[in-house]
Amino acid sequence: MAGKEKGKLHIHINLGTLVFLVIVVYLMAYMLTYIGKDKLAIYEVSASDIVDNIEGTGVILRQENLVNAAQDGYINYYVQDGAMVNKNGVVYMIDTTGEIQDYLKKVLEKKNTMSLDEKEQIIEKLKIFSEGYTDNHFSLSYETQNDINNTLLDYTDAMLTEHKAELEEKYGKDSYVEATSAQEGLVSFVSDGQENLKQSQVSEKTFLSKAKMSDLRTNKKQKAGSPVYRFIKGQDWQLMVPVGQNGYNRLKKRAEDNSSIQVTFQKDNFTTTTSYRCLKQNGKYYVILSFDNYIQRYLNQRYLSVSLTLSETNGLKIPSSSLVKKSVYRIPKSFLVHGGNSAEKDQLNIMETNKKGEKVLRQTSAIVYKTNDKYAYVVSKDLKTGIIISETDKQKIYTIKDSDKVEILGVYMVNKGYAVFALVDMVERNGDYCIVSTSGSKIELYDRIILNSDTVKEGQVIY
Repeated sequence: MAGKEKGKLHIHINLGTLVFLVIVVYLMAYMLTYIGKDKLAIYEVSASDIVDNIEGTGVILRQENLVNAAQDGYINYYVQDGAMVNKNGVVYMIDTTGEIQDYLKKVLEKKNTMSLDEKEQIIEKLKIFSEGYTDNHFSLSYETQNDINNTLLDYTDAMLTEHKAELEEKYGKDSYVEATSAQEGLVSFVSDGQENLKQSQVSEKTFLSKAKMSDLRTNKKQKAGSPVYRFIKGQDWQLMVPVGQNGYNRLKKRAEDNSSIQVTFQKDNFTTTTSYRCLKQNGKYYVILSFDNYIQRYLNQRYLSVSLTLSETNGLKIPSSSLVKKSVYRIPKSFLVHGGNSAEKDQLNIMETNKKGEKVLRQTSAIVYKTNDKYAYVVSKDLKTGIIISETDKQKIYTIKDSDKVEILGVYMVNKGYAVFALVDMVERNGDYCIVSTSGSKIELYDRIILNSDTVKEGQVIY
């Protein structure tokens, strides 16, 4: 007996230890399940829009030409850069002796301060630069520098008009020659040598060269035939933008319904609407924007970066991952009827045959997701293929077919703490997000929806 007792193994397990081990195993199992489970996320519906646009840099085509000096001499201008001149209006004078040039230098040296108006113009140009500058448009800094230099030169030229009578008295009319404009138009004092560029001449090389505008004004003596200003006739101009084959096809298709488009100029964020046409030339694809205004705004630019808005859709923004499809029945709208105590048409009459062989109606409830002039999209526990529904007077019946089963798009709304299917009417989709209509959807701004719809089921309690 003693030997048998000696061979026995006695295991003593404390009850507290056992409970602790059970709790540890449970927690580990829960953690492993949680780690392997898709995480539930909730998204708050926001208002937004999707803009479908094409961006590009185009070349400006205008009616313009360079005007050359009629004879040797120093050139001094009567008008400012960008000014409109009339036919036979005086644009500049040629100082044949150089005496007037020396006189204007002395006057300028005495003028060592700027007027308030001069300062305001400089500040305005710097403000435009600050608002329009981005790292993608660094060239704007050079354009602004040129604008300010032109403004300062304009003040020098303005002194000629102020002291004209004094100059005539001091040096006589024979000391200079006034040059007039042959027709009405705009005057610019910068040139890039592309004044004669025509649409048919535009090629890929046009956009690679990007010749910069240089100032034609100088205090040095000019020879006859030297360009002294650029003349721009009329208000009509065009911007020819390379858009690639895809952009060309999209714009071409859009032009079938709408030949005008919204254009935003990236230089100054100015937006307008204009007509356009598509062109295929030398194997390249272009859109040509036509304008009859704003020519002075971009008078000294040859290249302009623009954004073309093909469409802009406003609505409610939701993640594409929140979308879920639901199978419903599409039935003729007239078969929806009122319930006994309801003002809403949310009931169906199911036609059945009783034991006596009589056709009787049994009313059942339905969830109506949407209706139009002809159909209602519903679900009901009693609807399936072969079921007959009837109008209340039994005059019309309808047999449910397999083809009546369709899918509608929606999301799971969790405003009440559990997942409820809510219909959405998607009007635009762009990558990870989409825009749904505010009028055709059953969700509203700030509603809470399931971000990842595949992680829940309809009716599931969320919190």
